[in-house]
Amino acid sequence: MNKTHRLVIAGAGAFGRELMCWADASVGATWDRMAWVDDNPQALAGFDYPLPWLGSFADYQPAEGDLCVVSAGATATKQRLVAALRDRGARFATLVHPSAIVARTAKLGEGCVICPLAFVSADATLGAFVIVNGLSSVGHDVVLGAYSTLSAHVDLTGKVMVGEGAFFGTGAKVVPKVKIGSNAVIGAGATVMRNVPDGATVFTMPAKKL
Repeated sequence: MNKTHRLVIAGAGAFGRELMCWADASVGATWDRMAWVDDNPQALAGFDYPLPWLGSFADYQPAEGDLCVVSAGATATKQRLVAALRDRGARFATLVHPSAIVARTAKLGEGCVICPLAFVSADATLGAFVIVNGLSSVGHDVVLGAYSTLSAHVDLTGKVMVGEGAFFGTGAKVVPKVKIGSNAVIGAGATVMRNVPDGATVFTMPAKKL
């Protein structure tokens, strides 16, 4: 494969550093070099990531051949950064770690990140800029709205429907066919057995509204 792009990691926090580790091995990668953008030029000080800093979020201007990946997990931050980058003409990469299992019939939107040992099953549909963190599972026929984030060890079972911008804490589980509203927050370890309205926060087992 001809690798001619530069991958730009937007955000050099902990998750950004994880992406730097995994990006070289991403399935179908078309980049041969990496760089990063962050408001803190010392974000990688003390870490072994010898990559060039391209400036702050406000200063960075996408160059021809750049592909960006946004490392923010928080919905509002992710949406803001994507909008700002897109206004400057940025193009976005989709990262799929080779240890992840993604069904042939699953659909991944622009800018998705599928982390190590994650699982995306048959006919699942992931919107743009969805993050599926390590050891998380997206069941068959799940619809996962744009900008949603699954932390590690999350289990969305078959035919779960998730609106845009939902956030799932570590170890959250959702039983089949349940609907999760846009911008909902599912707390760490919650087991969701009933529909969750837009903007609600639920927690514990079984999940209760906060």
